[in-house]
Amino acid sequence: MGAESGPPRAQDATSAELAEDFPALRGDLARVHDRVLTSLTTGDRRIDEALRHLAARPGRYLRPSLTLTSAYLVAGDTPTSERTVTAATAVETLHLATLHHDDLCDQAAERRGRATANARYGDDVALVLGDYLLTTALGQAASLGTEESRAAVRCAQRICVGQLMELHDIGRPERSVESYMASISGKTAELLSLSALLGGLTAGASSRQTKVLASYAYELGVAFQIWNDVRDLRPPAGPAGATPHSADLSHGVYTLPVIHGLRRAGTRLRPLIGPGAGPEAVAEAIRVLENSGSVATAVATANQHLRQSLDELGSLDGAFRDAPQRILRTMRLLLPEMDALVSPRPHQSDVRGTDRSSPEDGR
Repeated sequence: MGAESGPPRAQDATSAELAEDFPALRGDLARVHDRVLTSLTTGDRRIDEALRHLAARPGRYLRPSLTLTSAYLVAGDTPTSERTVTAATAVETLHLATLHHDDLCDQAAERRGRATANARYGDDVALVLGDYLLTTALGQAASLGTEESRAAVRCAQRICVGQLMELHDIGRPERSVESYMASISGKTAELLSLSALLGGLTAGASSRQTKVLASYAYELGVAFQIWNDVRDLRPPAGPAGATPHSADLSHGVYTLPVIHGLRRAGTRLRPLIGPGAGPEAVAEAIRVLENSGSVATAVATANQHLRQSLDELGSLDGAFRDAPQRILRTMRLLLPEMDALVSPRPHQSDVRGTDRSSPEDGR
């Protein structure tokens, strides 16, 4: 894989902790990582390098982890099938496609500690790379069967609609909570839902099990995106007292805490977030959002969706009766921001055996 390739971030978590609930997860994620890179091979070295530019440095691998763990919840400790690995590869490849398109829309310069595809290769190349990744993901899903293929196509369409809704609302202080929720449902939650859905289908889940898995991951996806939007308003990692900065505010993307802030402290907030607002104005806007309780309200909404996610999973009649506990412990390894934002911990009985309470630090 070359010097710049490496294991998914999920594998950087303590191996013993990952293996405690899902012994096969670490190895299966490595299989997915290899499969992703193998699928991005055209025979042209220049093209392959560009296609693998982001894939070779994986993120948290949340989506394939949802696919794999959903399969485990249905099938138990039986060896993971090639179909399930293909499904996990498809959702990660689809995720990579969305990242290319997101970075292009945002004109982002950096992701995962390196230049974005658009910054390194130019907008035209980045667009075609994203298209290639998208078609590759849909082809992988199609190889699984008609139901899986239709679900993947439907998800891809909803991702596009969610992104279009966000683009439509850029710079609009009148953006509503309903519009925001509809946008993140498409942009983020639908792909997490597809991830769990495909894991269940490839493991032989019943119709009821499939619905439960899709619903639990959808609610988790809503919480995850709100957490990411809150983290965007927090100071960057570094010396204490660092100046707050928000990429979303700088681009006119008004997320849930900002929507609440405009309703609660609009007189103070509006002059700070208009077009051309500088770093000082953005930093002051973030202070207004914190002081008005708007950030806390957004976090509470995310936590409500997490509780709903765990409630859904608690009704699963799968291989493990303690499915919510296993999933929550695994999600805390994959999403360390949960410990910083989920307070008090939902379902205290679900987190017995974990001790990851120190605050740390998306799509």
